[in-house]
Amino acid sequence: MPPLSRGTASAAALLLAGSMVLAWPGLATAQEEAAPEAVPAEPAAKPKPRPRKPAPKKEEHKETAKEPVPPASSGTVLEPAASSGSAQWPAGASSVSESYGDWTMNCNRAEARTDCVIIQSQGDRRTGKRLFSMELRPPKDGKSEGLILMPFGLQIEPGVSFKLDDRQLGKGAPFSFCVSDGCLVPVSLPTLATDTMKTATNLTISATKPDAKEPTIITVPLSGFAAAFARASAFGS
Repeated sequence: MPPLSRGTASAAALLLAGSMVLAWPGLATAQEEAAPEAVPAEPAAKPKPRPRKPAPKKEEHKETAKEPVPPASSGTVLEPAASSGSAQWPAGASSVSESYGDWTMNCNRAEARTDCVIIQSQGDRRTGKRLFSMELRPPKDGKSEGLILMPFGLQIEPGVSFKLDDRQLGKGAPFSFCVSDGCLVPVSLPTLATDTMKTATNLTISATKPDAKEPTIITVPLSGFAAAFARASAFGS
């Protein structure tokens, strides 16, 4: 058996001394004196600290903070395009109906043609029967063509006369023919007349009955007329 090296003999002596102390506690002092000087154990290696995430560089933070910001408006405002006098037709619609005060605008489109009219109707609330109506089309060649439906029982020959508030409007208009609801009066109003209607309060239409001393007067409120007329003109142009 080869001789033990010095380091191996020291380690074997330490193991033997330890076992003797456990088996015979009374011999601990003698064994401690006989045991060679113990070599102090090396301190356990401290765990290496976990690497920390590098803090963001101050320079990068400054660069982020100094990102260019769009300048505020310098006073230039995008304004809507000027009106071309025409209204945009709703996509896929074949007709449009809008109410303005006492007037209604109705437009129908067939192929490339648009037909618009503004109308006001009056009737018997109890029966729901229409007794009067007036309709006008957008101006063409300086005039607005239309029809007035008057109730039955009026004299045909004198026709009807018009007033805007307290001012006489034109020379009146004759009856043309009658239908199931009443008798029709075609009208052709110049631009001057329709422009005056835009600022007036009421249009009054007068007719006479046989053997009646007082004329029959129908009052047509003009509230909403200007807006409805302008809208019909925009769609119809």
